[in-house]
Amino acid sequence: MPSSRDSRISALPAHLQQQLRQRLAGRAERSDRIPRADRDRSGPLPLSFAQQRLWFLNELRPGDAEYNSALAVRLVGKLDATALRTALTALAGRHESLRTTFDDVDGKGIQVVHSAGDVPLRREDVPDPKGQGRDALDRLLFEEYARPFDLRRGPLIRALLARLAADEHVLLLTAHHIVTDGWSMGVLADELSALYGAAVRGEDAALPAPPLQYADFAVWQRERLSGPAMDEHLGYWRGQLAGLTPLELPTDRPRPAVRTSAGAVHEFTIPDEVTARLGDLARDTETTLFTVLVAACQVLFARYSGQDDIAVGTVVSGRSRPELDRVVGFFVNTVVLRSHVDGTRSFREVLAGVKDTVLDAFDHDEVPFERLVDDLQPERDPSRNPLFDVMVLLQNGQRGATTFTGLQVEPVSVERAASNFDLTVEFQESDGVLAGALEYSTEVFDAATMRRLADHLAVLLAGLVADP
Repeated sequence: MPSSRDSRISALPAHLQQQLRQRLAGRAERSDRIPRADRDRSGPLPLSFAQQRLWFLNELRPGDAEYNSALAVRLVGKLDATALRTALTALAGRHESLRTTFDDVDGKGIQVVHSAGDVPLRREDVPDPKGQGRDALDRLLFEEYARPFDLRRGPLIRALLARLAADEHVLLLTAHHIVTDGWSMGVLADELSALYGAAVRGEDAALPAPPLQYADFAVWQRERLSGPAMDEHLGYWRGQLAGLTPLELPTDRPRPAVRTSAGAVHEFTIPDEVTARLGDLARDTETTLFTVLVAACQVLFARYSGQDDIAVGTVVSGRSRPELDRVVGFFVNTVVLRSHVDGTRSFREVLAGVKDTVLDAFDHDEVPFERLVDDLQPERDPSRNPLFDVMVLLQNGQRGATTFTGLQVEPVSVERAASNFDLTVEFQESDGVLAGALEYSTEVFDAATMRRLADHLAVLLAGLVADP
């Protein structure tokens, strides 16, 4: 492994990178902390690079719910609906992202931060004739999740409270990705819990004010990346991705001329014994579970496609600075992992190469994906995403369970019928269990194909830990 501390940190999953960097730094004040933007002098607030891409896609395909994010919980007990509404209003007051809409000036997208705003709360009763309430609830949540946002008018977050019984409700928060990400949804859940408890007690929640707002980050990012700061990073990516060809997985139907977001999800679980041995393999090879899973997926894709040059996408948190820890906004960044899969080599040998690829990619992950695409200028094909069509993710951020004063809380899954890519292989690690999900484009893949792919992946992982 590279000897530098930063390279070793970069080998960790994104949430552990953040925790370790903060621990090593002791959360000391930095001389290059992100400053607050001068709202009086800076003119219209720019979009971050990540927001810019979503704004462009929204203008291209208005009314698409492809980039909706959701968080749903079941609340059992006596719910104080007035306190919940008070908490949602306070949440919008704390975070400018929840009061932001988008417009354009001279053809450039801008953020418009409103001085006040609410999180709309819609209340619905779910009938339960003869035990059919579950279907009605699933349908209600699905329809709410799939309802598009108007980025120009807003609001870009909304809440649905579904009443199943006097002492049972499901709360669904839905937001557009342009103002939030998975980490941010966790922050919102934590703060909503604290604000609700304070409202029930008639007290002030006494939450510390966010050190920054997302627009401050966007202004800083634009200024930072407009100079030579990114030249070295861009140079790495130019070399790493030179001559990149698309991954051609066999599909059930010809690729349509223009890609849409129609999709579905197939879920599967990796056996506990295999999961444990995957962790052992990661430790034995001085790498991470994420790297092992990426290598395994790339081996499978090489077998499916007959190619040996395999590029997949993944995401990083984009929160390497401690002052961004509790800021709500769209920070995640996408990086490309390109590996050579030689079928004559052992998996340990392939894994060693993938480990180096992952380390190097994370060492250069500050380059916004949108900036990278602009720099590389790949051939534009409306039937594909730029640079890659397959993504591999590991979600293993362990936030504390959401709590609401006086209520029993449990997570609720919400069905999604959209896919951002041809295929996203997502793993969720929790308490030694590795759950998997294949989010796939229904334009090119059938459900039976995804079931078969999941079976092949499970067999491959079992084989790799048995004899790497």
